Amino acid sequence: MRWIGYCWLLLVLVGCTQTKQPSPTASPFTLYIFDQAAIKQFETATNDPTIALQTIDLDKASIVLDETNLLAYDWNNQQINIDKTIFSDADQQLLFSDAYFVIVFNQQRIIVGKRILEFAPTSYAYPVLSIQADSYQPNQPIQYALRNASLGVSRAPFPFLNADPAIAEAVKNHLRQLGKLVE
Repeated sequence: MRWIGYCWLLLVLVGCTQTKQPSPTASPFTLYIFDQAAIKQFETATNDPTIALQTIDLDKASIVLDETNLLAYDWNNQQINIDKTIFSDADQQLLFSDAYFVIVFNQQRIIVGKRILEFAPTSYAYPVLSIQADSYQPNQPIQYALRNASLGVSRAPFPFLNADPAIAEAVKNHLRQLGKLVE
C-alpha cells in the first residue's frame, strides 16, 4: 500500500516539473516575430499587445531570428541589421509585414512591441520595431530600428528600450563579444 503512495507522489512531482516553459534557444539574444493571427486572441480593449507578448508561447512565433541572422546592432541608432538572403520569399514577406515582436536575452523577455513600416502615421504607447526603407533594396540587409514610438525622438543616440541599465549593459557587452556591435 505504501508503494502506491510513493507512485502517486512521483507522478505529482513529475507533473509539476514538466510544465511548459519558453523554449530556450542556443542563442542568448533572440528576436521572435509573431503574425497578427498569433496574437489576435490576446488583444485587449486598449489594443496594447504588450500584455499578451509577456505571456505568449514563444514556440508560436512565425519567425525566430537569432545571433546567426544578426549582421550588426548599431547601438547609437538602435538599429538591428538582419541577413535576409537566408529567408525564403514567403518568410521575407512576413519579415516586411505588420507583426509583433519579443526580444529575449538570456531567456528573459526584455523588449516587446509591434513591428511597423518606417513611415507609419500612428504613434504607439509601447516599443516599435520600424522597418527601414533601405531594407526593400536588393542586396541590402533588413534594417529594423527599435524606437519607443513610431513618432517622437528623431535623432541619435536613441535609448535602449529596456529601462534596466544592467540589462542594457549586458546586451551591449554580449553583442560586442560577438563582434556585431556598432558603437
